[in-house]
Amino acid sequence: MATKTFLHVGLPKSGTTHLQAVLVANKARLAKRSRLLFPGRVWGDQVKAVRDVRGQQGHQTSSDDTGAWQAMADEITAWDGDALISMEWLGAASSEQAARIVETLSPSRVEVIVTARDLGRTIPAGWQEFLQNGETWAWAEFVRAVSSENPRGTPAGNAFWGQQDLSKLLATWGDVIPANQMHVVTVPHPGVPAGELWTRFSSVLGIDGALFDASGRGSNESLGRESAELMRRLNELSRARQVDWDTYEEMFKRALAKRGLSKRKHLESPPRRLPADLEGWTWARTAEQVRAIQASGAQVVGDLRELDPVFAAAEDDEPTSPEGVLDAALEGLVAVAQDRGAELQRLRARTTELQQRLRTPRQPPPSHEAALQDLVRTVGRRAMRLVRRAR
Repeated sequence: MATKTFLHVGLPKSGTTHLQAVLVANKARLAKRSRLLFPGRVWGDQVKAVRDVRGQQGHQTSSDDTGAWQAMADEITAWDGDALISMEWLGAASSEQAARIVETLSPSRVEVIVTARDLGRTIPAGWQEFLQNGETWAWAEFVRAVSSENPRGTPAGNAFWGQQDLSKLLATWGDVIPANQMHVVTVPHPGVPAGELWTRFSSVLGIDGALFDASGRGSNESLGRESAELMRRLNELSRARQVDWDTYEEMFKRALAKRGLSKRKHLESPPRRLPADLEGWTWARTAEQVRAIQASGAQVVGDLRELDPVFAAAEDDEPTSPEGVLDAALEGLVAVAQDRGAELQRLRARTTELQQRLRTPRQPPPSHEAALQDLVRTVGRRAMRLVRRAR
């Protein structure tokens, strides 16, 4: 059984994609050098396991998820070092789900890691991520919902705070594990040397982060303003035309947004930022988060002042340029065509390889296999004679 099992439970948009990419790239080295297991054949196995243990339903659910959590727990049980699961959906676990997770990992000591980022960057980043997952909320509509007196009463506000309610997350996990097994890692402000978040994260794991390559590892790139508006309009049309999720995810989320539009943000207007008129509300919510962290007794790695929000210099209500949206659409079409073209080339190469295999004469089976085949044929002939006699 793993001595410790670390659960990196989010929050979303707090550098999780980067950290997960570093862990995936160094999976074998982590196991060999630091006896740290990052379980599953691929990271997607952790996604399936968390869906399974949380009983999540929705367009991303698959029947393959059943039993995935127990399979991962069994893998951790068989390991003789420490283990780490990193999946943001754990942050929204209910008290019952959290208790079950800790129970299934027992007697391994469960420690929870939360990465936290300032609301000034998290709210715009969260809005963009929702747009890349099919939502249609305009920026002004989203901000009003998130900052309303009853945000959980609105679809947008409920979606955001369902992921980002740090106070609730700390209370939920604090009910099932001791405070000294809780860790909050703050995300540095821009300008801090690259790799600082990984350095902080690895220190919680008790490993030397410098031993592992964290350079250039994945990040969930943001979109420029025109590309974000393009995705919003595209989502409206996709819903009207009833585009299924698998098609949307591969063509629009991954090919268009992630692999296409994200590369042109330097050509567009800057991404949205919180308007100055939300300064008082944002500082109040930030203060609530800081008090929750302090009250939880969790170990803080970094500086709580890094949760201080940053605001736009002026009102951020300028309309998006139609010409800019058109440019984004044209470049997006080219990007999707190139992406599909590369996939088509891979499929053609694979098809050619299979055709060549079919044309190659098959080697005669070894003598024992030939004898077995003769026996099968003989038994078959005798069985047919018996059937005919019976008739």
